Amino acid sequence: MVRPALAATRAIDILNFFAAHPGDAFTLSELSASTGINLASALSVLQALEDAGYLVRHPRRKTYELGPALIALGDAALRSNRMVDLARGEMRALAEEFSTEAILSAPVGDDLVILAIEGRPQLASADVRVGQRVPLVPPVGQAFFAWSPPAQIEAWLTRLDRRMQATASVHLPLSLAVVRERGYSITVESPTRTEIGATLERLADRPREAPRLRDRIAELTAALGEEDYELLEVDLEATYDITTIVAPVFDALGTVALGMTLNGLSQVTGRQVLAYGDRLAATTRLVTKMTGGRAPDLSEA
Repeated sequence: MVRPALAATRAIDILNFFAAHPGDAFTLSELSASTGINLASALSVLQALEDAGYLVRHPRRKTYELGPALIALGDAALRSNRMVDLARGEMRALAEEFSTEAILSAPVGDDLVILAIEGRPQLASADVRVGQRVPLVPPVGQAFFAWSPPAQIEAWLTRLDRRMQATASVHLPLSLAVVRERGYSITVESPTRTEIGATLERLADRPREAPRLRDRIAELTAALGEEDYELLEVDLEATYDITTIVAPVFDALGTVALGMTLNGLSQVTGRQVLAYGDRLAATTRLVTKMTGGRAPDLSEA
């Protein structure tokens, strides 16, 4: 594997930091302290990004913020990813309809990346930011793996340590089968999930601590597997705090390309949970159809 150029990695780190703080501006010292890039190297990268129009520097405050060239880049990215553009419009309607937060995410390598957000969650602990990355460690990501072939599911399981793998290999097949049957995943709020959210917030603000914080997120995510994280049996009359309801958008190959999420629902009945999930799944099926995707048959899973 070719080792990435250090300057390119640093530029990506800085742009990812800005993506997680939309509308904010930062000084050279703040960016250096937050990203862990030394002042000289950070200045060099910032100057290159400023010259390209990806960042602009305030003449008096000496702060940097995102520049206009990124608008063109983002527009080009949306045109190349029509599925994302269409999904964002549908998300907006869902967030308004259910008075909560709607999220669009995509698997990138071993992570789940937050691409877009509409609305605000009813549960403050469930709040996320655009650009955040969540490790795809079981049980997180069930809506992305429920339709995957066995080899991909097995590779997903190997992201856990051996002790956790043994436990997950017993419980996950049933959980994935329920997600496939419903067409969406339902997860419930828990202290572990709340701590994951708080750690993600620290990661967005302090990327220089990324190795330690990402390890902690991975540990917490794996710990969810020992809790009743995925809601398998819904009592219609019971009341729940729901962390996420996630439904997949499929590409032309029948692979889950995006996840659309209703995020942070407070004190909803089981009957409401299923109604919200069915509505969400209908929306993702529509986006799948509009973009030429296809949902695989259950027998393909």
